[in-house]
Amino acid sequence: MSLITINENGFLDEIKGKKGLFSCVISSIETTKYVPISGVHRDVIAYTPAADMELVVLGKSICLPTPPIDATGCPSPATITRACVDLKNIPALTIDAGCFVKPNVPYIKVNENPTGDIRKGKAMKNSKELFEKGYTLGKNLIYDCLIVGESVPGGTTTALGVLIGLGYDAEGKVSSGSVNNPHELKMEVVRSGLKSAKIEIGKSSVFDVLNAVGDTMMPTVAGMAIAAVENKKPVILAGGTQMAAVLAVIKEINKDAIKSGLISIGTTEFVLNDKNADLKGIVEQIGDVPILASKFYYEKAKIDGLRAYCRGSVKEGVGAGGIAAYAYINGLKPDDVRRYVENNYYRWYKNIINMEINKE
Repeated sequence: MSLITINENGFLDEIKGKKGLFSCVISSIETTKYVPISGVHRDVIAYTPAADMELVVLGKSICLPTPPIDATGCPSPATITRACVDLKNIPALTIDAGCFVKPNVPYIKVNENPTGDIRKGKAMKNSKELFEKGYTLGKNLIYDCLIVGESVPGGTTTALGVLIGLGYDAEGKVSSGSVNNPHELKMEVVRSGLKSAKIEIGKSSVFDVLNAVGDTMMPTVAGMAIAAVENKKPVILAGGTQMAAVLAVIKEINKDAIKSGLISIGTTEFVLNDKNADLKGIVEQIGDVPILASKFYYEKAKIDGLRAYCRGSVKEGVGAGGIAAYAYINGLKPDDVRRYVENNYYRWYKNIINMEINKE
């Protein structure tokens, strides 16, 4: 079994045999400079979205000596995305919604500035404009199936802020790239931002909530997804609770899109089975939307860094779960992904490995 499905409702038939386009919206958040809301190390957090997409598109990171890797030796989920893109020849498009560091690959820019300081309720001023830009992209890109991922360090906190701001029961339910999920810290940041922006929980407009505590990826992806549905094309929102927040944004703007049967959440088994979060519970509050969770059997991996996923490290990102779901339905197997990552791991991370050897 390669997929765990919830409320599948025939969605897999919509993506089988369809030509997919993988797009990844990348962004940075000012708050991560001051508050450890992301599991990414502060020394590399500015470079992470760019390095992720360099790996996906080029097969190597350029702006960093290696692709992102955490303290447990757990490699970026971009390694999974790269495997799917390469093995299934899936086109990959990078969309910059405001990164500290720009990627060394061609990209479409929809926003210059990163997300602001959500503690102050000043995430952005232009969420409606970003939605419209995303909508224009979704209308004009060529695809039969749209898979949209994200690389936004700190994005589970903005997801929490948007979900809370829109009136959902999300406290203690968003996931984290860290083994220890800092729920209290995230809530402290979110409460501060909502209060500073004078957001009325469950009553303020979706764009006011986004401007206060969202991130620039969210309205961009929401626009792309709604445009795809209007074009009668299936969409996989490739991510965990960050994409659940995008789903909530979509519902506020276009309820019919949620009911269309053409939108799903594509994530990893590591997020779905996370005991410190509740993706399923959040999605069920929003609507009857399929959840597709990809399996990887990393417990069988030869490399301890991959087995770290099973212990709660990283879990998801860069569209890994969603693109794997699409790839599995169209012929790829979890073992193919695992072997690809294992076969390239020492090439991708040779600089770190050499450093460790020299220390000894």
